[in-house]
Amino acid sequence: MKRFLLLFGAWLSGIVAGAQNTFGIFVDSGTYAACTAELDAYRDCLRAEGLGAEILSGAWETPEQVRSAILRLAADRKHPLEGIVLVGEIPVVMVREAQWLTTAFKMNEQLFPIFESSVASDRYYDDFDLDFEFLQRDTTHAGVFYYRLTEKGAVTLRPDIYSARMKVPQVMLDAGGDAHAILRAYLRKVVAAHREENPLDRFTYFFGSGYNSEDMNLWRQRPVLYREYFPYAFGKASGNRFLNFHQEDVMKGNLFSELQREDVDVFQFSEHGAPDTQYISSTGTGRTLEENLYLLKSVTARQYLKWKGTKEDEGFQKAALDSVFHLPRSVVSDEALAYYRRVDSVARRRSNIYQDDLLAIRSNPRVVVLNACYNGSFHNPDGYVAGVHVFGPGRCVVAQGNTVNVLQDKWEDKLLGYLSAGLRVGFWQREFSYLESHLVGDPTFRFTPHSKAEARQAARLERDLVRRPLDASLWRSRLRSDEALLRAAGILHLGYSGAADASDQALRLLREDPSWMVRMSALDVLQERSDGNADAAIVAAARDPFEQVVRHACRFAAARADAGRDSCVVRAMDTLLAEHPELARVQWDADDAATMIRGHEHLEKEMAKAADASLPGRQRIFAMRTFRNYRYLKAVPVLVDVALDTSLDPDVRQVALETLGWYDRTPVRGEIRAALGAVYLEDMPAILQSELLKTLKRLAR
Repeated sequence: MKRFLLLFGAWLSGIVAGAQNTFGIFVDSGTYAACTAELDAYRDCLRAEGLGAEILSGAWETPEQVRSAILRLAADRKHPLEGIVLVGEIPVVMVREAQWLTTAFKMNEQLFPIFESSVASDRYYDDFDLDFEFLQRDTTHAGVFYYRLTEKGAVTLRPDIYSARMKVPQVMLDAGGDAHAILRAYLRKVVAAHREENPLDRFTYFFGSGYNSEDMNLWRQRPVLYREYFPYAFGKASGNRFLNFHQEDVMKGNLFSELQREDVDVFQFSEHGAPDTQYISSTGTGRTLEENLYLLKSVTARQYLKWKGTKEDEGFQKAALDSVFHLPRSVVSDEALAYYRRVDSVARRRSNIYQDDLLAIRSNPRVVVLNACYNGSFHNPDGYVAGVHVFGPGRCVVAQGNTVNVLQDKWEDKLLGYLSAGLRVGFWQREFSYLESHLVGDPTFRFTPHSKAEARQAARLERDLVRRPLDASLWRSRLRSDEALLRAAGILHLGYSGAADASDQALRLLREDPSWMVRMSALDVLQERSDGNADAAIVAAARDPFEQVVRHACRFAAARADAGRDSCVVRAMDTLLAEHPELARVQWDADDAATMIRGHEHLEKEMAKAADASLPGRQRIFAMRTFRNYRYLKAVPVLVDVALDTSLDPDVRQVALETLGWYDRTPVRGEIRAALGAVYLEDMPAILQSELLKTLKRLAR
């Protein structure tokens, strides 16, 4: 690491004069040697913009080396670190024992292989309050390291800086490309993009099949919300396009045409995904009798393949073909199965976007947002969709994606208006406190502010986000701004600061503010606090005209699992269920909340299994994991008893302890802390001590 230390020392003595903040470009020595001119040009471009950028090259052998260097940069208070980019072969950290920090990933870490059941996350590098313990290095996947989140650091996410990856996907190399040549071309594209005058005034949004229950009310409200985010894209009809998969039987070609427009600034996909696939159009709905009959036969044949050759083979045929669908046995003949496989394969190819499709086109939006599962899996050995968008020959310079699956109901566009206001993309990403959400490409890219006044405002906001992120008086003053974006940022950061009046201010904004994004921001603060204003917040939010606010009110009610002293929350959920059948996703979440409050036979059965000492530990673990997604208050005493039962296997007790941490928004979290706080740590195995302390921190709101 001598070369790195020399470069680090040179940087300390060579900060650009007048630079407000600093930025670290971390690159492995092989990539730097092959791309020196382009990386130097990128650094110089950022310096010309007033960002104190410097290249830090080295033979990065472990994540600890990289993180230590980042922390040394961050220690300079005079020139605070704003963000980093990890270029080339920088070690990948896979995080374990921290699934509550994801939106949806809940894989059993004991049953599934370690690579599959861990979360690739650069929060290891950008959130300094987290503490990790090294577990092992992967022997199959190069550059992959496993760490567990420990009890010594924070148990919530609040990144101190923004970060991004510049990693060429393997699929491009398999197609004959050279990683260094691709990166050099990409960096030249980035520098050119920085030199453009390009305000954000062209935007496209796509809504894919099966997403958010295909709720058309959710989709139709997107233009209203995005007019707040990107006001200049609504100056004329050509500035914004809202597409959904219903518009054509096969939308793939339409999306390719849209992606290759050279005037689109931001393209957001909301859909299902995999590392190598964007799922676009459903193949499961026919428009004619003939199409539906074919689909019935095709689906039946696919289901039959699960039973073929087993003792249930004939039983399936009798049940499905003879009794239910009344289809001929020829539907499951070898010839028919081969035919359906062939035709369905062609249909899937026509319906979805794959990595090799993207290799053949130009992805031209400067920013691509992939609100989908797995599209940002930079650790995937076979490549990842976000990387092909970014490193392909088009104009795209940065994409946002996720390394694992994500919750459809997450707040995917939180403070997205930062982009239109002229802030660097990294500042928007920094607001996403999720373990799996990442930027791929250049995090310093920004669109041109629309006026000198907006440029000054953007610079001031960026400076405050770096230098005064928890200054309550500053963010409280933003609540008086005429700009909705500043009020939204103000209430969120007032909440982050821990200010005593944050909850009251948020409730006021939720009830009174005309801006949809401000009210959603206020509700987010109230959900995080989950204090005495919770019931009033749920009731107010359940009456909001904005579907996203209503939906999150239902999720808030389910997380608390509390009817409230006068049952106002129950009445709010019942009203939604009775009066708003058109809100498909809200119906789903309101019913979920009502189930949590009133109880359900399934939850009672799982609670009984968790309490049953005669069952094997594995079955009790499976039952207890139910209550991570369903915070059923009646299960709390059972979970506490299991957690404190010294006669049980530590693995069983650990799951009980970890599950109790999911009750952090419930009204009984104080009682749980009191019950667990009476335990003597020295009487517990180390793994249980760690889990207990993490759970106590999670419950300490």
